[in-house]
Amino acid sequence: MQASGGQARLDFTESVETMTADRVAMLGRLARLIAAGDSQQPFVHRVCEASRVLVGGLGSSISINSDDAGGRMTVAATDDVAAKLENLQEVLGEGPCHQAYRDNEPVVTDLRETAEGQWPEFTRSARDLAGDITIHCVPMRPAGQLFGVFTVYTDGELTEPVELLQFLAGAVGIAVLHDPESLHSQGVWAARSVIHQATGMVVVQLALPPDDALAIIRAHAFAHGSTVHEIAQLIVNRSLDFRENT
Repeated sequence: MQASGGQARLDFTESVETMTADRVAMLGRLARLIAAGDSQQPFVHRVCEASRVLVGGLGSSISINSDDAGGRMTVAATDDVAAKLENLQEVLGEGPCHQAYRDNEPVVTDLRETAEGQWPEFTRSARDLAGDITIHCVPMRPAGQLFGVFTVYTDGELTEPVELLQFLAGAVGIAVLHDPESLHSQGVWAARSVIHQATGMVVVQLALPPDDALAIIRAHAFAHGSTVHEIAQLIVNRSLDFRENT
């Protein structure tokens, strides 16, 4: 999916002829919503907002993943709650988005019913943050390649069935893959680089393996109500040195 002159173009390996009528209709509505969005917003944000509207969500977000340290990054969120839910999972290292990516399957979490034993810290904090909502996390796997997670939260039912939500997540993934300028303009890759650098510095400071060093950064972010990137920036700027606190 690419933007040109405020218009959205959808490119898929699956031909229109082999798509169901529901999928064709969904792509048409998605394209029109993106084209009608605020042209001053980055394209990936317009995709995120259009997808939220399309399925009747209260808020939505897009995160991309890699398997290296600090490899999960939020690239778009439609509102403050969606952004905070993403950050909460980032600092805790647990939650439905992590599971959706790990299992490569959709995860639906009703905070009214989820047992705290599954993700105790996330569940308690998410309830405090957003109340009794349902969080739908769907892996983005365009062309069969797992790429990240599209998340939408609601206080009721979605307006589209689960199978179409999975198809939409694939469309969102293609949009992100085909719009690298939007990611670079938001400093996503720069932010990831800072987290990598900070993790390496904590490895040296505390003689820990990288996974443990990243866990320390996450715990510090959670304890101070901050983000992983903000704590990483303090470490890189040498404003925070964990050797001084041990």
